[in-house]
Amino acid sequence: MQLKYRADIDGLRAIAVLAVIFFHAGIPGFSGGFVGVDVFFVISGFLITSIILKEIQNGTFSIARFYERRIRRIFPALFPVIAFTLIVGAVIFNFNAFKDLGQSITATTLFSSNILFWYRGGYFDAPSLQKPLLHTWSLAVEEQFYIFFPLLLFAIHRFFRNRYFLWLLGIAFVSLVASIWAVHFYQEATFYWVPTRAWELLAGSLLALEAVPLPSSSVQRNVLSVSGLGLISYSIGFYTEATLFPGANAIAPVLGASLIIYSGIAGTSVVSKALSVKPLVFIGLISYSLYLWHWPLIAFSKYFMFRELNALEITLIIAATFFISVLSLKFIEQPFRGNQPIIPDRKRLFALSAIVMFLAIFSGSIINMQNGMPYRYPEANAAIMRVEERDSEWGRSGELINEKINNSKRRSTIGAVGKVPSFILWGDSHAQALLPAISSKAKQFGLSGFVFSGGPPTLGIDVNGSIYSMASHNDEVMSFIKQHPEVKTVIIAARWPLYANGQGSKNELPLMHNRLKDVNGFYSSQSNAMILRMGLFKAVQTLIGFGKKVVIVSDVPEIGFDVLKLSFLSHIKRESYYGLLPSRQEYYERNKAVQEMLSVLSKRSNVMIVHPELMFFDKNGYAIIAANSKLLYRDDDHLSGYGADFVAPVFDNVFQNISDQAVR
Repeated sequence: MQLKYRADIDGLRAIAVLAVIFFHAGIPGFSGGFVGVDVFFVISGFLITSIILKEIQNGTFSIARFYERRIRRIFPALFPVIAFTLIVGAVIFNFNAFKDLGQSITATTLFSSNILFWYRGGYFDAPSLQKPLLHTWSLAVEEQFYIFFPLLLFAIHRFFRNRYFLWLLGIAFVSLVASIWAVHFYQEATFYWVPTRAWELLAGSLLALEAVPLPSSSVQRNVLSVSGLGLISYSIGFYTEATLFPGANAIAPVLGASLIIYSGIAGTSVVSKALSVKPLVFIGLISYSLYLWHWPLIAFSKYFMFRELNALEITLIIAATFFISVLSLKFIEQPFRGNQPIIPDRKRLFALSAIVMFLAIFSGSIINMQNGMPYRYPEANAAIMRVEERDSEWGRSGELINEKINNSKRRSTIGAVGKVPSFILWGDSHAQALLPAISSKAKQFGLSGFVFSGGPPTLGIDVNGSIYSMASHNDEVMSFIKQHPEVKTVIIAARWPLYANGQGSKNELPLMHNRLKDVNGFYSSQSNAMILRMGLFKAVQTLIGFGKKVVIVSDVPEIGFDVLKLSFLSHIKRESYYGLLPSRQEYYERNKAVQEMLSVLSKRSNVMIVHPELMFFDKNGYAIIAANSKLLYRDDDHLSGYGADFVAPVFDNVFQNISDQAVR
């Protein structure tokens, strides 16, 4: 069933896809370009609902015909992209990343990649560069929605006397409320799951019903359409990765797209005319291919270059995306659609689709079952495998740090077995990375200790916008320490420069942000460094007041690049990574505020500062990432088990003092 063609909707598609591309490319002014997907959802809901309703009204609706159209629309462009990512991934990915890609291929083929990527982590997380199929989450949401939606419309027609508007409005309302509520507690699930995204598609569906009186004048259409364009533009320009999304913040782009579509049903407007210009319409026609191809090209480029793309590289990638998309439309997509498709028989089309899906699923499953095929680059992968095997010995550390503080009769300990705990290791994930070193030294000196983790070891500080209360956790840790007089020494460690500067290192992709706040509100207007100083000094002073000795561990250099990936690519490229590593000068510039704090604290009695970073610079003043042919990091900033072994000697004096104190 053909609908009346609306060029302005293709123009709206162009706005949506360009916003997404420019956001992923890091072009200034498009920090909220990810809302283009929400615009797509509204358009999709409007068009597909219009088609289904007309067929139901004409008595020609068929589930088989519906899915035939979906296959002709989705499959021809999608599977060449999957094949491309498979080939490139086989060349440049280490076994871990390639294994993940295998899972992504299987999930994408089954239109369940949204669930996979939700399980793995957030859309804006740093490892996203190893997910060249990350953007297919939106396809998965749509296809999962369209499993049930046609049946819902047919059921409403058959059993509820065509009361589409009330049913769809009710479902959309529930979905929207769920999204607004859940985004505060389960943001990643809210971002990826159909129940909290369905209202966006249903917004378009409600428009297709034409149940609301249409604007009767050009003035009304102009006001509505301009308002809609303004809402979309505001979202694109002012939203950022830090914006709580979707939830209530998704209303602006969804409402904006809805107003533009709604105002165009009754006639033209200034916006519909602007969106109907040929360049935008052309981009709208190839928007699906543009969406599919742009992210793998950007992701692979960033992955291979270890940096953000420059203007020339961005331009070339976008140009390549357009070129490939035009070819895709002309030679792949159009032949499968239109009045004379190359496979006109529906059964043959379904059979061919099943074969293609099987081959993709089979390929992804084989890659996954063979653990990413490490035999592709045996030497390069061997170094990574050694790190993982060494770190697997400390898999139990997760159990240690996640125990509830006051809900365990006897907490697990590290170090010597059967000894009364005499120290505590307290800090964030950087403290946890030191566990092999701390435990080995404790065993050497016949000592044992407790472990607490969950954030920087401070008092009265939280991370702004975080649901997890770091301050409450640290108060409980301090209470535990007070109740255990047998513990004489507290070793504290953290990724200090992250908290002091409020953001990750310069090469970190994407940049991690941690804005601190004083829970009592006294210092919240101050810089991160001042708030950290207040919280750290308060924690140290409290510990000294309890009669504890305090050992503060200065942080090791943050490499800014995934060291496992860096090592792997330098091997297969036969190029040195040396020039990418941070220098001693860069380290001390980034840690200036931290070193000032430690210098002041070192003058207090019962405080000792340990400096493992001194071991991590070569004779030329650049950071090292390997020693004795073993990688010292397991990612861009955490020590590996080998790295912990490497720094263990700096704790000799610490444990000698703890041992001497125990004897006294």
